[in-house]
Amino acid sequence: MLTLSVICELLGLPLADRPTFTAWANSFTRFTGAIGLLRVIPSFFAMKRYMERRLEAVREHGGDGLIAELVRVEKEGGRISRIEMVSMLFLLLLAGHETTAHLISGSVYELLRDRGLRDWLEEDWNRTSLAVEEFLRFISPVQFAKPRFVRKDVNLGGVWLKKGEKIMPMLAAANLDPKANANPEKLDLERKSNRHIAFGTGIHFCLGHQLARIEGSCALKALFRRWPKLELAVDEPQIKWRKRPGLRAIEHLPVATL
Repeated sequence: MLTLSVICELLGLPLADRPTFTAWANSFTRFTGAIGLLRVIPSFFAMKRYMERRLEAVREHGGDGLIAELVRVEKEGGRISRIEMVSMLFLLLLAGHETTAHLISGSVYELLRDRGLRDWLEEDWNRTSLAVEEFLRFISPVQFAKPRFVRKDVNLGGVWLKKGEKIMPMLAAANLDPKANANPEKLDLERKSNRHIAFGTGIHFCLGHQLARIEGSCALKALFRRWPKLELAVDEPQIKWRKRPGLRAIEHLPVATL
């Protein structure tokens, strides 16, 4: 809910519309197979129609937020089509909501299963930003990037790739590369030279990386300050992980306050 509230604010959505928008957005994160995908199609088209109406409303009456900025660029002659506008809004929603939510839940899980890490963090909440960088590396909410095509024959780490072949960059594997980070299999919240690529790299580097970092840090501080005695409500083997390729995501994280 935190990440969706932030996205609604960024888009400039009216307060009255946010509960409906949030319900649509949540439905997109629940499917794990073909049947689940079919179930969310109505929500997809409903949200598409809503975004198109919002764009039109802002064109006529003005507004605030990212939608208003897109309309301004359009009016000033920017080469951006209506389809591109709607696509950009969907990208912000899916990339900015679900991934950050999984970062937060995964971070909470690791802190609840290791009291020493939690004690270290609670000693000084200014350490949270440092800890979030390590959670990004260790958890890697986004496990792999989109497919790429090899542009020319190349030897990559002893493996020959031929021009035209499709490859899948594994972000999670890169974040556990011992050549990039010493003892990568260890969750070390004090790690200061953290060479992770949880947000990608190059022209594909995540536009919302700073927002994700801020949300992760704020969520951990708020949660454990409000419930300092928070604990797992079930044994670790009972924690269910979502069966969705490409995401490391906890399905449910039962907790209790002692």
